[in-house]
Amino acid sequence: MIRRSPEIHIAHQNTNDSTSLLHVVFLKNNHQHSIPVIMIRSLSIILFAISVACSTAYTPKGLAQDGVPSGGRSLLVKEGAMPSKTEASQDESKTKAAKKTAAKPASTQIGASDESALRPVKKKELTETPSPMGGETFLLRYKFKPGLRIVSEVTHMAKTDNKIDATAQDADSRTVTHKTWDVTKVEDGNMTFEYMIDDIDMSQRIGTGDELRYSSKSGEQPPFQFQNAADSVGKVISTVTIDQQGLIVARSDQTNPPNLGMGDITLPVPENAVAVGATWEIPRELNVRREDGSFKRVRFRELFKLEKVSAGIATVSVASEMITIVSDPKEEAQVVQQLSNGTIKFDIDAGRMISKELVWDKKVVGFSGAGSTMEYTARLDERVISTDTIQPAARSAKK
Repeated sequence: MIRRSPEIHIAHQNTNDSTSLLHVVFLKNNHQHSIPVIMIRSLSIILFAISVACSTAYTPKGLAQDGVPSGGRSLLVKEGAMPSKTEASQDESKTKAAKKTAAKPASTQIGASDESALRPVKKKELTETPSPMGGETFLLRYKFKPGLRIVSEVTHMAKTDNKIDATAQDADSRTVTHKTWDVTKVEDGNMTFEYMIDDIDMSQRIGTGDELRYSSKSGEQPPFQFQNAADSVGKVISTVTIDQQGLIVARSDQTNPPNLGMGDITLPVPENAVAVGATWEIPRELNVRREDGSFKRVRFRELFKLEKVSAGIATVSVASEMITIVSDPKEEAQVVQQLSNGTIKFDIDAGRMISKELVWDKKVVGFSGAGSTMEYTARLDERVISTDTIQPAARSAKK
């Protein structure tokens, strides 16, 4: 008989990634040492909404204790090192104040963003393989124009089930976010836009604990676990410049956000015109922690394939594929969120993405002995719900 244990402790990285935050979770078994397990809390805006998450800043500030229904101490903190409630409250207030001052206010007019402050980003290199079938070719290019406003809805749902012998624990989350891109400048083929979160609606449940809920439309104070996401609403999260292939060439963030298996903020498209069946790929890397505390660099790739073109809409499949062999289940458990598969639709005439659907469905056996399993399932749906051309004062009037 499996025992549902409420004794789960979380330590998380404080980030400005309001779409989906990566958490390290420790499931405590009375007869075993603490086991690291990967879980996801969807605190989206998204990020990188997501990738939405992928346009926001990711600035880890160290591990902090999270609120846990069971009230237990974080297993990442030594005995006697836990702050008092007063100290925790003071630290939380300082963190909130810092985040509020760090956020960039919305521009009052198109072109008002400080583009001189954008830092250059090394463009990713695409490897292209022509279609073996040949046939009609299509040139995929981004075609943003100044004043273009794109509003999208992003829904992210995730569920994690962990079992160690007779102890089991599950967690699930759901986030719905509306995000806006306002194109501020187009020059020499490069397009600059401001990324803003309009509203978020999120929920989270861990084990037998109470479900946490928050909606930015409610006007209520968010649970402090959702404060990062709440602080992102109504503010320019990032200013990003892409080229005609959708590759990021500059951004206002001081650090690159994590990929989290959601891909970049845009679909990268090949340099050359391609026929149905053509593929292109982008290499990626991440570090996983070994049991001895050292890190191992793991390489994988995102493989894109033009599946079909119908009525001017290109359907592109995307799959994450491992290159580095990962045989240790403890390391594999840290990689599962990076491995998604899905479909992206690109409007060739309009020159932009119109939808993205990604799924995760992974199971790791033996991450803490023969009797341990971890199952991670998730789904992300992103769809453009409206486009408009705005006037210079439109952004200040929006909020």
